[in-house]
Amino acid sequence: MRLIGDENVPLPLLRKLREDGHDVLAVVETHRSIRDEIVLQIAVEERRVLLTFDRDFGEMIFAKGFAAPIGVIFVREVPRSLAETITAVRNVLHANAPRIDGYFVAIDRKARYHPLPENSRND
Repeated sequence: MRLIGDENVPLPLLRKLREDGHDVLAVVETHRSIRDEIVLQIAVEERRVLLTFDRDFGEMIFAKGFAAPIGVIFVREVPRSLAETITAVRNVLHANAPRIDGYFVAIDRKARYHPLPENSRND
């Protein structure tokens, strides 16, 4: 899967996802300190699922009508350890998990799938 990791996503998590075979663009490596709007624009233009710990993206997409990427994974409640975070994200990306395309997936105690607004989808 093609992902873009927001600047707040730990590099060890992004490296694990790369080891799993995902194509991961890490903002912290390539676009340090860019605005959220630009991160979202890159995700849309490059057709990448956005991985973030930042709740602002939900507001931008659902309340402000910004164009949405093909999917968003929002780690809403930061797990107690990096290992728990890696497991939670891997579970969402697992081949048997529900489809991510077209969804805003919020991870807290479990993954919750919210359809992206029709008017913001970039299919």
